[in-house]
Amino acid sequence: MNAPHPASLELRGVHASIEREEVLHGIDIDVLPGELCFVLGAGGAGKSALLRCIAGIDTLTAGHVCIDGRNLGGVAAHRRNIALLPQSYPLWPNRNVAENVAFAPRQHGLLRGAVIDRVEAELGFVGLQEFADHLPAQLTAAQRQRVALARTLAADSPICLLDEPFGEQPARLRERLLQLLRRRQQHGGQTMLLATRDGDCALRFADRIVLLHNGELQQAGAPVELYDNPANRFVAEYFGNVNLIDGEIELVGEQAMFRGRNGIVIPLFDDAPVRPREATAMFRPYDLRIVGGKRVPTAGQIRLSGRIELIEFLGTDLRYGVDLAGTLVWMDGARRDNEPLLNVGDRVALALEPTHIRILER
Repeated sequence: MNAPHPASLELRGVHASIEREEVLHGIDIDVLPGELCFVLGAGGAGKSALLRCIAGIDTLTAGHVCIDGRNLGGVAAHRRNIALLPQSYPLWPNRNVAENVAFAPRQHGLLRGAVIDRVEAELGFVGLQEFADHLPAQLTAAQRQRVALARTLAADSPICLLDEPFGEQPARLRERLLQLLRRRQQHGGQTMLLATRDGDCALRFADRIVLLHNGELQQAGAPVELYDNPANRFVAEYFGNVNLIDGEIELVGEQAMFRGRNGIVIPLFDDAPVRPREATAMFRPYDLRIVGGKRVPTAGQIRLSGRIELIEFLGTDLRYGVDLAGTLVWMDGARRDNEPLLNVGDRVALALEPTHIRILER
């Protein structure tokens, strides 16, 4: 089965409305050829609307969508050469599994032998080869969703849009399918947008993440960019545990200081211009380190004192909830045989690199 030529995708100033209610507000994104892009957000964020606008099913009220630099304004959905798997994963009830998957390759004019090869390959990809002769009514919901995924992939379109494609799958199978999909992408597959709420999966598998909230783009970029340098508090909180301390930035002479509402004072060393304002200091659990004994803070590190309040077992790691001046922050620690474990109630001294602190606007 020949891989399609992956296409680039560009959205500029995209607005869309459903029943006179605007659901997308000026979306600007770029997806490079062959990227696996996760479109993230909670229910009602605009994920499905975004995919439907790209596919041409819903009409834009403003802005444009381009594929490989070509503006798709006025191009009908069936002429865009975009494959879409909607959340409802519909199948033709009177056609068996193989016939459902074969529909798009036949429409594209493939010879019978090539169609058979394509169907076998895609059913093998989703693990349903033995169900080729079954009708959709004879399958479970999870199996029907995988048939719909196979049918979408079989279209071999330059751009493939998947709306919550694994919602019916058990956790272990969902993990396996994501791994296979990622491997497929890395070997020259389609440009793919996958809509989901799962931030953890996006961090692990995506080349690019687009995070939406209430129809607005919060941030788009590589997973490491959104995780380490979130644009705002919403982005920071979307990706797992994060330490956030509200307070104000003030200037002491020429030195910028962050003063938390809990009394913690943190010097700031960002080269960007600083102005006094309300803000939130953000750092991740892995940014904190225990010091004391043989471990001493290095020059320039911030030293904080606290008390262990909670302990979570994470397998190879432990996560500690530490009370810092009345604020609970999280710290990750590796389990090591040569080190004693901390207990609830223990006092600890912590070190934090100033360069690991991100200041978020309130």
